Amino acid sequence: MNVYGVIIAGGQGKRLWPLSRMSRPKPVLAITKEQSLIKQTLLRLERVVKTENLLVVTNEEVFAPVYEAIKEVPVGNVISEPVGRNTAAAIGLACIHITEKQGDTIAIVTPADHYIEDDEQFIQLLKKAVDVCDKSETVVIFGVKPAEPSTNYGYIARGAKSSFEGVSRVARFTEKPSRELAEKFISDGCLWNAGIFVFRTSTMLNAIKTYMPELSAALDRIKKTFKGPYERKTIKEEYSVLNDISIDKGIIEKLDNVSVIEMNIPWADLGSFEQIANVSVPKDENGNQRIGNGIDFDSKNSIVISEDNFVITANVNDIIVIASDGKILVTKKGNDDAISRVVNTLKAKGFKEYL
Repeated sequence: MNVYGVIIAGGQGKRLWPLSRMSRPKPVLAITKEQSLIKQTLLRLERVVKTENLLVVTNEEVFAPVYEAIKEVPVGNVISEPVGRNTAAAIGLACIHITEKQGDTIAIVTPADHYIEDDEQFIQLLKKAVDVCDKSETVVIFGVKPAEPSTNYGYIARGAKSSFEGVSRVARFTEKPSRELAEKFISDGCLWNAGIFVFRTSTMLNAIKTYMPELSAALDRIKKTFKGPYERKTIKEEYSVLNDISIDKGIIEKLDNVSVIEMNIPWADLGSFEQIANVSVPKDENGNQRIGNGIDFDSKNSIVISEDNFVITANVNDIIVIASDGKILVTKKGNDDAISRVVNTLKAKGFKEYL
């Protein structure tokens, strides 16, 4: 079976500024290992998918650093979106590229920037998911056993067990619930939605046609221009009017043939400095986490990440200090959205040298 792999690597990672910048977006950061996050993702998929069958969907603004990190992938397999329109458009675009090359086949879709501790177990789960999709008409999503009642993830309620061991039908999705609901979901055996999907391309494209007809029509128009002089122009025109919507909200939550496979492996969506610190370094006796050079005096529950500065903290609690390439961020913990607003403001004011 000629399985394809799709790595979604379009995000700049605004909530990780200044570690993540336009010249060094989140997927190319080497946060938890010597290799970049996208390289780690690539090496996992190469255990299941031939390198020539790997596609990367990224964004024009970060194309150069992303491609530099995964040069073994043929340049024609690195798909550049003119603007980010979330995962529904990115996955749809990848699907029409795959069907143009291969026809109907099975695709594995995974973000480029996740932390997965046990590669061996994850690879076995990928192979099982491919087998499920080969033998049944379903979309398989990966669910993670929650480590805590987080309000930052979507939750999956499992229904009846399928005929495949460790695989269940999905009964319900709930996106980012309250803490009270999250606690209930955990006690009910719900899983976090890891954003990793396995499906037949025909299944996904048919679902897009049914539930997102405007996206389907746009993909049809783009596909007609493949390898022609108007391909790039058509993509830009279509993307300029596409809705910004995730594959979960646009498609997956509406389907009745979704299965979930439990990924009982230490995992994190590295979307915040707290998540990075939690997978990188243990807390000291005062709850502090430090990566890089520096010392602390009498601080509590703080995070310091320094790439090139000697950072001293004293008598501060519940803060984050990030020092990278002459750029310094100081903020309260739990203030991730404010960091995104900082990046948007810098962009609006034309401070490109800081982005």
